[in-house]
Amino acid sequence: MKKRRQIYTVMAAILAVIFLYSAGVAALQNINVQTATVRVVDKMRVSYGALWNTHKYLIFTIDDATDTVIVFENTDSTPHMKFNSSDIYARIEVGGTYTFMTAGYRIPFLSMYRNIISIESGEDDYD
Repeated sequence: MKKRRQIYTVMAAILAVIFLYSAGVAALQNINVQTATVRVVDKMRVSYGALWNTHKYLIFTIDDATDTVIVFENTDSTPHMKFNSSDIYARIEVGGTYTFMTAGYRIPFLSMYRNIISIESGEDDYD
């Protein structure tokens, strides 16, 4: 009986760690709202997931002011009420300069990128 209780305690602790990790990652992706004015040099659609065919759009850019390469993702975001990532992706042209409003952080070992929430080109805004 005592051994079973220890097993349940360990299982509960593992589930709590998994839950807290997932909640932390989700929170990181929805805070830190910033803007970035960049020039788009490439873009691509990345598919992943074994059970569901999920994807995200990656936008490769250069910040001409600092000569820094920055990669953004463009995915739907429920907390930001953004459900038009495909429309935004279609509107982004390689070679164009845009101001992106982004949320999140770039965390390389988790393959996390700042998510584009809205874009503004020299001509008009698009949310």
